[in-house]
Amino acid sequence: MSEHSLTIALKYGEKLKEFYDIAQAEKYFISYKDELLNRLEAISGQLDGFSPDYTIESLKDIEKLYFQLYRNNTFGKLGLSQKQFESIMSVYWGEVVIKNNADAKWLIEEFAFSQGKYELLVNKGLCNISIVDMFQDLYKRQDNKRQNLLFREYNRYFTRQL
Repeated sequence: MSEHSLTIALKYGEKLKEFYDIAQAEKYFISYKDELLNRLEAISGQLDGFSPDYTIESLKDIEKLYFQLYRNNTFGKLGLSQKQFESIMSVYWGEVVIKNNADAKWLIEEFAFSQGKYELLVNKGLCNISIVDMFQDLYKRQDNKRQNLLFREYNRYFTRQL
């Protein structure tokens, strides 16, 4: 690993949550995930054009809703901040992966470059993707002109190549 890559990894590790042990991290992240998914279910009646059915296609719908809320600055009407909605989207993306891939699972692991710091991951085979705040500040992403990054990221990592 280059010195530059190591510096980036160490900075990333500084931002992760710290826990006494894996059991404490698992308890926190399972609760975190469940709370956000429950919150999405609770507000789903207020969401125009989106129902959390955990299909791959629904990733397009939740992102469309996100940009609609962003343009109109109406996250507050749902009782959420923009950051909270972005966190919900990240966890929803992970749950879509889990529900649509029999061998995918949630995983909580200590970050290799920061002792005592843990990540919530989606795992399938050798692929691990950190979920917490995966889509934070999505509106700023330069690679998302078509506003369908969630769907494309799913296909990038989890669609079988023929």
